[in-house]
Amino acid sequence: MVSVRLGLVLVFASISGALASDSNCTRVTASAHPDYPPYHWREGGRIVGASVDLNKMIFQEIGVSFDAVFTGPWKRVLKTAENGDIDFLMSLKKTDERSAFLDFTDTPAFENPFTVFTLRNRSFPLTVWEDLKGRYGAKNAGDRYGEPFDSYVANVLELSDNFSFQDNVNQLLVGRIDYIIHGRYVGQAQFGAIQGGEDIVPVDWNVMNGFVHSGFSLNSPCRHLKGRVSKRYGELLADGTADRIISENIGRWIFRSRNYELRKKVVDID
Repeated sequence: MVSVRLGLVLVFASISGALASDSNCTRVTASAHPDYPPYHWREGGRIVGASVDLNKMIFQEIGVSFDAVFTGPWKRVLKTAENGDIDFLMSLKKTDERSAFLDFTDTPAFENPFTVFTLRNRSFPLTVWEDLKGRYGAKNAGDRYGEPFDSYVANVLELSDNFSFQDNVNQLLVGRIDYIIHGRYVGQAQFGAIQGGEDIVPVDWNVMNGFVHSGFSLNSPCRHLKGRVSKRYGELLADGTADRIISENIGRWIFRSRNYELRKKVVDID
């Protein structure tokens, strides 16, 4: 009888603790890189995009309000999470350095593969890294893809990383380089939004597969929700929902960017 009573006490204590944790978590304040479409980008004082759409749906299911806010450039965003000023960082690469202040989800939120973009009329077969040898390519300055491809890029390929995104586009369009290495989904959004970008297409094969996770600030009262969020990430990746949300936001970014350029031209004419 004593063991039964002790067991009941432990069960009630566990339930009470869970309820107390949930009662302290009524709203999740999130942020992300302000310029990483289609995953997320800044619109005014808010962050929008695929990461917001996915997480808002999950937290609504849980019954917790979700707010995605712009908190500044990327380094400042990381600092706000480290300081505990926000609860949640969306869709970023999982690293040991960031794990010092973020409790990362066990399951990734989205795939984030890297591929090669070429001109539509100058595409070439690509099924192994060696197919890039003998061709001159480029990547955005500072980009990293993960090992062992980073070592292959540094030691084997003829690859420039001295130029900005727009410089690389210009080099590709005039034929000075053969390809650009870029995130598949980020590239589809960014190339699709610029003049001449409709002629820049990804090859079918990914040179490096990758994923992005989300992380709770270690000081967040909502950190205990990590398991539930991780579980839903896995389910939504498996059933194609995550891919659908990415595709929708590629289109959303392209439409937004082209309309912005059109409005800008009208203003300039006026």
